[in-house]
Amino acid sequence: MDHLKESDLGFHEEPKDLKGIKRARTTGQLRTWEIPRGSKFLEVFRTETGGLEFPGLYILLSKGGKVYVGEAKNLYVRLGQHNANPEDKCKDWETAYIITDGRPATLSDFNDTVVRHTLELYLINLLKANKYTLLSQGQDQQLTATQTQVSDSLHKELDFFLAKKNIITKLIEKGGLEEVFSDELHKILERKKKKIEKWGVKDATVDGESIFIRPGSKKPNGWQITSRGRKPGSFIDSLQKGVGSLLIPRDGIPLVPLREVQKVITDPNTYEQDTIDLWVIFKEEGVYLRYKEKTIDITMYRIR
Repeated sequence: MDHLKESDLGFHEEPKDLKGIKRARTTGQLRTWEIPRGSKFLEVFRTETGGLEFPGLYILLSKGGKVYVGEAKNLYVRLGQHNANPEDKCKDWETAYIITDGRPATLSDFNDTVVRHTLELYLINLLKANKYTLLSQGQDQQLTATQTQVSDSLHKELDFFLAKKNIITKLIEKGGLEEVFSDELHKILERKKKKIEKWGVKDATVDGESIFIRPGSKKPNGWQITSRGRKPGSFIDSLQKGVGSLLIPRDGIPLVPLREVQKVITDPNTYEQDTIDLWVIFKEEGVYLRYKEKTIDITMYRIR
């Protein structure tokens, strides 16, 4: 989030009014409303936008970190549908964030359907990176150079706005290091003709062996993969036995047999520890796994 701290954007948020509505804006283009669920709150939005058609994005928040992200040419109409006749998957939403650039359809950058869909997918992936449960799916778009420029400029503002609202704490990694999320990871393994017998966010059984899915946490010296606990079937227990594989859902998606991971563990007493920190280093020339002073090349285990 460092580049956001140095951002040349500003942010202003008004206190919640008597109706429970919060309005906020960046010093760039974004204008937002945070509203509770209810038609009377949507009417306030309609009044403040002059009854005109306003396109943009919206985020519906439910309890338990469940989120639905959508886009609309007419936000008032679309949110009215979500309020009165919501889909089952997002019927329990409680709060909506309405995001526009403060301009009606005839003038707005959000009037471009491709731009809206591009930003919708960006928000979905951004919120996934922040461990929300997403109830919606986006779709990749083919963009012109102009549409790319518009979308890229709004990415930065969306990052800034959501960070200021404490909705996100981290960004999507650039340059291929962004996390490949569970649903896409599942599809990639299926395309590789892998037999998936059990699937979870952190653990799976593929082709009859245990797979430990660990994206790691970004640190100055690489991506830190921390494993705790030595109970039977845990990562440390399996690593000691050399049974199963470590799957790192980032650049190239290395799927590394644990018998290979063992090569960085030079001291057998390591397996008696309750915590083991492995490090993954992505470089232009390859991917490396390190534990303390020992490093091995795991580039050959990329599956993409």
